[in-house]
Amino acid sequence: MNEKHSDKEFATRAVWSGTQNIEGAAVTPIFNTATYQLTDERYAGWAAGAQHTALYSRLSSINSEGVAMKVAQLEGAEDGEVFASGMSAISTTLMSLLSRGDHMVASADCYGGSYGLMTEDLPRFGIEVTMADMRDPASYEAAIQENTKILYVETITNPVIKVCDLEAMASLAKKHDLICIVDNTFATPWACNPIDYGFDLVIHSGTKYLGGHSDLI
Repeated sequence: MNEKHSDKEFATRAVWSGTQNIEGAAVTPIFNTATYQLTDERYAGWAAGAQHTALYSRLSSINSEGVAMKVAQLEGAEDGEVFASGMSAISTTLMSLLSRGDHMVASADCYGGSYGLMTEDLPRFGIEVTMADMRDPASYEAAIQENTKILYVETITNPVIKVCDLEAMASLAKKHDLICIVDNTFATPWACNPIDYGFDLVIHSGTKYLGGHSDLI
């Protein structure tokens, strides 16, 4: 994570985190490019495994890096990644962590797109999902199996506004050595930082409160 503004107050991080001083620009310019010149310095960074080396915009770009760093600092995370949509982030995360024969437990009241992914799409790949009441950690624990890999919740469910006990759910995940993932879209980093409670991964859909105008996707 870019540490430049990590010790600042929330408002300062919201404005300045992720900005990159390029040719003296006060804010990061928008780069309309698909590819970047592979200079010796850039190649050396890529060869050394640098995660944010801008080579090809589908993989990483200066602008997407800026957004990722900003949200990561607002959440207190080590790093971040930007996707085309919230559902892209959720599906990519789950498909990268789960394999055929694995199992996860998720909220029965989660966002409709997430619910469809978990109940219709993931089972087609041999991934089992049990839906439980996230307001009752005991129901989650009862659903855990030997092949369970992930506990998935929403800080505040979309759209029925049920609130999760994040501390209890994170503790449950640690107790069973599971990955705990939370969709923090409705709470936003301003109101809640799930990483402080022990969550491993935090996901946002920028279409809602991060964007603020229902026009960001």
